[in-house]
Amino acid sequence: IRAAQAAAHRFMTAMAGDLPGYEAALRALHAADRAGFDAAMTAWPADIAGHARRLAAAAFGEGTSEKGQSS
Repeated sequence: IRAAQAAAHRFMTAMAGDLPGYEAALRALHAADRAGFDAAMTAWPADIAGHARRLAAAAFGEGTSEKGQSS
């Protein structure tokens, strides 16, 4: 979880630090508030918000299942 938070935080600081909702998105990321995270990024360009979501997925407990893995 911490690694995902750190990766998303670094990306967001570099690419979205001047965008509206940046601080709120960071607070939501570190509070594990997925709804708040998504809401804070509504005015962001889709590619930046999408990449931030992918980086942060594990911080929200997503992408941790074995779905898609073959046995």
